[in-house]
Amino acid sequence: MAYLQKITIIDGLYIFTQQNSKRWYARFKIDKKHITYSTGESDQETAKIKATDEYYKRRAEHELGIRAGAQKFEDIANEVIEDLNKDIANAKKTGQSIKTKSNYIGILNKYHIPFFTGKRINAINQAAMDAFSVWRTEKFGSEMSSSSLQNHNAVLGRVFEKALKSGQITKYHIPAFDTKGKRQQRRAAFSWEEFRKISDYIFDDMHRTKNKTSKMLLELLYDYIDFVVATGMRPGTEVEHVEWRDISFRLNDGVPEITVAVRKGKTTEFTGVRQVVVRSDFIANLEDLVTRFPNRQANEKVFLLANGKDPKSLSRKFSDILAKLNLKKSPYGERTLYSLRHSYITWNLKTKADIASLAKQCGTSIEMIDRTYSHLLPTMFRQEFSGVAYEQKEPDSLTRREPSQKVRAGNIKNYGQFEKRFLERGFV
Repeated sequence: MAYLQKITIIDGLYIFTQQNSKRWYARFKIDKKHITYSTGESDQETAKIKATDEYYKRRAEHELGIRAGAQKFEDIANEVIEDLNKDIANAKKTGQSIKTKSNYIGILNKYHIPFFTGKRINAINQAAMDAFSVWRTEKFGSEMSSSSLQNHNAVLGRVFEKALKSGQITKYHIPAFDTKGKRQQRRAAFSWEEFRKISDYIFDDMHRTKNKTSKMLLELLYDYIDFVVATGMRPGTEVEHVEWRDISFRLNDGVPEITVAVRKGKTTEFTGVRQVVVRSDFIANLEDLVTRFPNRQANEKVFLLANGKDPKSLSRKFSDILAKLNLKKSPYGERTLYSLRHSYITWNLKTKADIASLAKQCGTSIEMIDRTYSHLLPTMFRQEFSGVAYEQKEPDSLTRREPSQKVRAGNIKNYGQFEKRFLERGFV
């Protein structure tokens, strides 16, 4: 290497200049590896100080087991994104949910990479992390919820974990992540009367319409929303991937007992398949679904249009119906298909359901129910707490619900043949 000037600072460390540059560079050796470092200074004395600081810093990092020349944050983050994309590809092959990993990629691209671009992973200290938290809140537009922060911290932890395993940092270099999210807000739900109004509107509209495609969409939507409020399952991936083989059926003293195996969704990646109990009155809907698909196969999806195609606008159709009935807005935000799940949990809490059992049924945690539905818990036991016997039952309690027309008709039927066919086929 040709130097214009070369000045030795100590044995093994010197600074030098090259042609076409007024800046001083430093060169030294750490663990048999030569490192060339730009001081960024044209002043000789200032360059000496910077070179010496960098030399001792690199030596200290080496003694701590940190590899010389840590990568930039965005390089490691992009490696994590590559890992996540591989996980997503494998999950698609096995039918697992990809939502969480897709969210992680979005978080890295939208928040962490833009802020930390250009910073080496070993230089991200607590001050930098605190500055990031302030910037992120401004970008987000409000304080983030605890659950959102958990996702952010989980994927950020993957980046630091990768740097740790490759020897670029030690565990002592990892700063603390922000965990002070806002308390989970109350979720928008429906009263039972509101749900019945929606269901009846769909039922009547289904018989009014002369458009074949609209009729198929409405009859599917009718059974879809009944299924959500009969199970508490998550609209979207959980419900839409239910297959005929996932539904079990038997009669107990003439009363239908239905369960469904949830194989794909938000939590199955961590908890595996969970068994969900279906309210027995869904048998009326199930009978209609069976009739619509006489040639069904065990591994085919249940919630399809009558022509066998996936519905593309189920959520939008439901939203349009809510708007027509003036039920879209609530004091706790706009209602969507997902509000049906919140309704299920709310109604069961008002019927004093066991919270641990309810959490297991819904594939969630007791802590989540406590955070989200804490406004209901004291009123569940107002009689016990006050010593006053209340005659009036909770208006949204399932004990006071008015069944649909389809259920009223189904309740008088004998489902012995239904059970027999299930035992013969191995699926409903």
